[in-house]
Amino acid sequence: MNKNLLYYLLAITLVASCKKDDDNAFDKSPDERLNETLKAYQAAITAAPYGWNANLTTGDGGSYRFYFSFNDSNRVQMYSDFDSTTATTIAESSYRLKALQQPSLLFDTYSYIHILSDPDGSVNGGQYGAGLRSDFEFRIDSVTADSISLTGRQNGSKLSLRKAAQADRAVWANKQVTNAVVNFKNYWKFLYYFRRLNYNGTDYELQFDSTVRKVTVSWLAGNQPQSVTRGYYFWANGIYFTDPVINGPISIPGFSITGFTNTGVPTTQVMNVTVNNSVATIKGATTPLNPDVRNASNRWAAFGAASDNYWISFDGFHKNGVDDAYNLKSLRNDSARYYFLLYRNNIGGSDALLTIYEDTVHNALISLHGSWVTMTVTNSTGRAVIREDQVRTGEPWPAGPANDTRQQFYNPSGYYFVQTSAITYDMVSIADATVWATWFWVF
Repeated sequence: MNKNLLYYLLAITLVASCKKDDDNAFDKSPDERLNETLKAYQAAITAAPYGWNANLTTGDGGSYRFYFSFNDSNRVQMYSDFDSTTATTIAESSYRLKALQQPSLLFDTYSYIHILSDPDGSVNGGQYGAGLRSDFEFRIDSVTADSISLTGRQNGSKLSLRKAAQADRAVWANKQVTNAVVNFKNYWKFLYYFRRLNYNGTDYELQFDSTVRKVTVSWLAGNQPQSVTRGYYFWANGIYFTDPVINGPISIPGFSITGFTNTGVPTTQVMNVTVNNSVATIKGATTPLNPDVRNASNRWAAFGAASDNYWISFDGFHKNGVDDAYNLKSLRNDSARYYFLLYRNNIGGSDALLTIYEDTVHNALISLHGSWVTMTVTNSTGRAVIREDQVRTGEPWPAGPANDTRQQFYNPSGYYFVQTSAITYDMVSIADATVWATWFWVF
């Protein structure tokens, strides 16, 4: 009995000894190890003598370029390519390294990086309540001597930092990013809706979505249409893609803008650029290269027909560089004023085109002019033609802006539809590519 007890006590001692060894697998407590990790990250983030170039990809896939310079007093200086002000003026705010389940970098006072996640859509052009689905708190994924990778804690946006060279900081300080942001505004002055980059003998159609910083590039390769979508950002006097556009042996990383000739005539407008240090041009075009145009008209109609909601256009038609070309916003009727055009797909087999007014006295929306219409699509080309079947009873179209808009709709040449975002399409006149209307989905 005593012998068995001795064996039993020996077994307990061995188990306890093993447990003690396990507890000492680390010679420091978890808090101590975490503090050391944060201290190491602090040293890494402040160790770049010329700061960091940073690329931020939002939850929507948009791309933005930043510059950060961190110091040991938890202050950070930054530039951003968001607009000409953020690209020109260096701003200072605070940051923290903190353990939030895992080590994280927090930009804890409002700064340029907060603009992208601001829930006020008027600040950044994003959705109200969500902004551009970006972040200002990031968990740290990896740290090397020259790079830091992070992921946003709320929207999963990706932030990558690469140690900047002296010349990189100079690109910001010498206003080369500012020049890119400012000069790119000329791109929107082309009177033709479609724009093509001609480089190395090939035309590449460019379709920019400036809200989420994406560009779709389309071209013909052996008469076969090709199309890719890339994020883009501003850098060194131009536009650069998050990944190069590859066409066989040709690689296009983006382009630098060297000038813009605005003749006021759509056929002779030209933006001079360089690609891979070679001279190239961007010019307006009357027809699309993007193969998606073949499907966009039917997709627009089907999307509307499958819902109880509708498409709206605030400005009606843009024409020859002028928004609201037919002056719809001048329309008044007693206490009601023009608000938007409405297109409703498939109401009892027909579509409806309506002019909606806002009655400011009775706080109501009313339809004052409208027609039952039919849209037919040629599937091989995507050409859509809208035909008026009947003016709605009691809703005649008066002469002037309303009827001018109505007549433009029924141009027999029809329209191309171009999807510009998840909830917007442009309807481009085939007869005159300086004419188009933008439709927003109401949901």
